[in-house]
Amino acid sequence: GSSFFIIVCPTAVTRAQEESKASKMSQAEESEVPASVAAEEEDADHEDDEEDEEDEEVDKEDEPARSKAAVPPAPVKKTKKDSLDKKKVNTTSSKAGLCFPVARLRKSLKEGGYAKRIPIGGAIYLTAVIEYIVAEILELAGNSAKEQKKNRIIPRHIQLAIRNDEELNKYMSNVTIQGGGVIPNIHTVLMPNKNPPKGGAAGASGSFSQEY
Repeated sequence: GSSFFIIVCPTAVTRAQEESKASKMSQAEESEVPASVAAEEEDADHEDDEEDEEDEEVDKEDEPARSKAAVPPAPVKKTKKDSLDKKKVNTTSSKAGLCFPVARLRKSLKEGGYAKRIPIGGAIYLTAVIEYIVAEILELAGNSAKEQKKNRIIPRHIQLAIRNDEELNKYMSNVTIQGGGVIPNIHTVLMPNKNPPKGGAAGASGSFSQEY
C-alpha cells in the first residue's frame, strides 16, 4: 500500500497559536465592560421601566374618560331663538334702530290708500312716533302700577297714566279705554260747606221748601 506523510512547519504552528491567543484577548476585552458604563445602562433601564409604569397609569386614568367620550351626547333641540341668533337680522327696523316693524306699518299705509306712493322714509318716521308714544304711556303706567304695589300693568293703570298727564290727556281726549274706569274727582260745588251761614234769616233764605 501507499502511505502519505504530512510535514508540518513549526513556524506555521506558532503563528496559529499567536492568532488564537490574540482573538481570545480581544473577546475578553470586549466582554469586560467598565463599571460606570454598566451603572449608566442600569439607570437607563430603571428610567425606562418607570416611564412604562407611568404610561400604564395614565392609560388607566384615561379609560373612563374615553368610555364617557365614546357615549354620544343627547341631541339638543334647536329653538327659533337660536336660529334667529345665528342668522344676522338685517331688517329696516334694525337699520333704523327701532323695535316696531316698519314693513308692517308701510303695508298698512299702502292698503289704506292714503297716497299713491308711500316712501320708506314716511313709514320709518311714523313707526318712530308710535314707538315713542307707546314708550311714554308704558313708563307712566308702570309708575302708577308701582305706586299701587302691583307687578302687572292693567287698563286701569294706563287710564290713570294718560289722564294725569296734560299732553297725553289732550292728545287722547276722545279715546275711551275699556276697563280703565274713571278718574277720582269730586266737584267743589258738591263738597259739603265747612262754614254754614249763621242766623235765622240766613237759614230761612238758605233752605227751600220741597212742597209743590
